[in-house]
Amino acid sequence: MYNQSEIEKTAAVWKSHWQQAKLEWNPLLRLQEPIWCLSNQEAQKEGLTGSFAMIRLTDHRIVINLEEIVALGISTYFIEVLAHEIGHHILAPANLYDNAILLNRIRYALPGIEDRAPMVSNLYTDFLINDKLQRINKLRISEVYKAINSEDNFSELWTLMMRTYEYLWRLNRGELAVNWSFHSKKIDADASLLASLIRSYSKNWIQGGGRFAVLLYPYLMDDKTFNDARKKILILLDAEDAGSGAIEISGMTKLDLEGYDGVIDMRKEAIGLKNDKGNKDNLGIEKSKVGGSGPRNSYMGPGNYIDLMKQVNPNADEQRLINAYYKEIALSHLIDFPVEISENVSLDLPEGLETWDIGDPIEELDWLQSSIASPVFLPGITTQKRTYGSDSDHNISEHPLNVYIGIDCSGSMMNPKLNFSWPVLAATIIGLSALRAGASVMGCLSGEPGTYLETEGFITDETDLLTTITSYLGTGYAYGMERLRKPFETEPNKKSHIVIVTDNDIFSMLDSDTETNQTHWELAEIALKNAGGHGTMVLHSQPDYQKDMVIRLKKMGWNVYYVTNETELLKFASDFSQQNYAYA
Repeated sequence: MYNQSEIEKTAAVWKSHWQQAKLEWNPLLRLQEPIWCLSNQEAQKEGLTGSFAMIRLTDHRIVINLEEIVALGISTYFIEVLAHEIGHHILAPANLYDNAILLNRIRYALPGIEDRAPMVSNLYTDFLINDKLQRINKLRISEVYKAINSEDNFSELWTLMMRTYEYLWRLNRGELAVNWSFHSKKIDADASLLASLIRSYSKNWIQGGGRFAVLLYPYLMDDKTFNDARKKILILLDAEDAGSGAIEISGMTKLDLEGYDGVIDMRKEAIGLKNDKGNKDNLGIEKSKVGGSGPRNSYMGPGNYIDLMKQVNPNADEQRLINAYYKEIALSHLIDFPVEISENVSLDLPEGLETWDIGDPIEELDWLQSSIASPVFLPGITTQKRTYGSDSDHNISEHPLNVYIGIDCSGSMMNPKLNFSWPVLAATIIGLSALRAGASVMGCLSGEPGTYLETEGFITDETDLLTTITSYLGTGYAYGMERLRKPFETEPNKKSHIVIVTDNDIFSMLDSDTETNQTHWELAEIALKNAGGHGTMVLHSQPDYQKDMVIRLKKMGWNVYYVTNETELLKFASDFSQQNYAYA
């Protein structure tokens, strides 16, 4: 049995060896001392459960549960455990970005069971770190596993891991895989391949993540088998939630085709089987189903993005993630950030002479020219003053117009959190470009008759704007023209563009009964006039549809922009932003 005194003594010993553990990696390493938890309760407050140690990539900390270490009987392996945890910060996954990339590649290799990716990632990086520490640094990693091994630990997956370490470190069969009830030729073969993979990809470990996951796939497929194996392997999961608390990680929306190509079954490679005409991976998954979305089909879908980022950070806010998703895709299509233009200083140039009178400022009197004109100074008669002109023709101060962005969010529109939404991308490009130029933006989703969601008037807050336009209603049949009443019923202080992204159903809305003396057509005309005469209806429609109504809109002053395919909204949004905001 162990007591508090034993735990405190262990803590003192481990603290005294922290510097030595850092030397196993780099003498110049700067890493904060671990958070030493003397009880399970303290460890739980730090988020450490199941294992005896963990890392956090968000604040680059290591957390050690000394009570659990004493209970497991590994208190003498201070260098081994501490060096292993340092390895997660130095080697793999090292940082939030590489952690996310590795998770994504492992997810490719686990179709249908992507939820197991964090555990697989943790096991993979453990192999990489442990092999270096045991083989190159000559630390006693194998002894740590012998200490924590017990008959209860074993499952097919645990046996596979232990056999892999035996292959890596040339240990006798059964030195680590001590429970013979799970031994099989299949596990032996897979362990041999895993050992080869760990060595082959030790310098380029991200590339090996997909192959590693494919080899583990059969051991994770069955839910009951997986859950039983996971309970036993929890003790080793020190980096499964390493990204917990992380904010958005840029660069993750792009489709990682290189990672997809790395989804290879080494079992088939080993016996010389090739992919079928190169259009399927070793799991039989067609490349066309990899799920490209957005511009050039080069982005992962929003649903996959959210799933991935919630595996990086289980506490991530879904709305914040979807805002980041559309913003990142929009970034390359925004106007450049405005730069300060320094104009030449205007100089006053002498242009002629005028009579100086007694009411003029005395400093304007030109004594020299007055004395040349007459030796007698007679104010208003012989006194002179110089007139000046500027060397600059004029100064023009241009201010960007505000923009109102209305998006049809009726039942026919896709939920932007589940499927890629071109209208949302277009609104994001226009809205963020306008904010860059110094304009204010009002966003509105409308699915009426039904519901609507809008910002609190014209705003400059990027988060509020994105949160509004990336939301979803799915009600009604069209954009409600009544939404234009609040911002444009009277003339606002500043002129605005009005941009409405909708489809043919807008004509039914324009003709619908308002139950007032004012028709929707009249409201559309009044709103356009009060906005300053700038309005664009972006219609997902054939150009010859409802010609009479389109002509009526144009006579009011509305521009009508047709898109026959939603992808054309990208060009509209980019062109609109460049034409109206790039100058600013």
